Amino acid sequence: MRNSIFKPHGAVQIEVSGSIVTAHMRGHWNIEMRNQAAQAMGEPVQALNAAGPWGIINVLHDTLIYSEEIFSTSRQDYAARPASSRLAAVAFVIDPQVEGAQLLRYRFENLLDGIIPSGVFADLPSAQSWVQQMIAGAGH
Repeated sequence: MRNSIFKPHGAVQIEVSGSIVTAHMRGHWNIEMRNQAAQAMGEPVQALNAAGPWGIINVLHDTLIYSEEIFSTSRQDYAARPASSRLAAVAFVIDPQVEGAQLLRYRFENLLDGIIPSGVFADLPSAQSWVQQMIAGAGH
């Protein structure tokens, strides 16, 4: 992580339930906020990884309007995860009413292609069900 003169924009709330980390993301994020969120996930992710396959659900509450750096850094970070990572899947929850959803949903639909199984869902229960299936499949 590099140092920045900018303050994080946006907010994240991290929840852990079973083998899923859910990140509720609000506001117009910048790269500093993305880095802060990754740090906040550090401890829970280590514990989940030690226990077995796990997944992430990113719930985008307010907007999909982010800088290009958010998309490129996210893709790079998932691609560079350690070989010991047991991360099985990444889901994005994007309500059709979220700012920019019609224009930018496609960025999330193919963001992690070729890196890790990922999906975009309109609601949290659908994302949870899919991630649970992916975790169960990774455990076999």
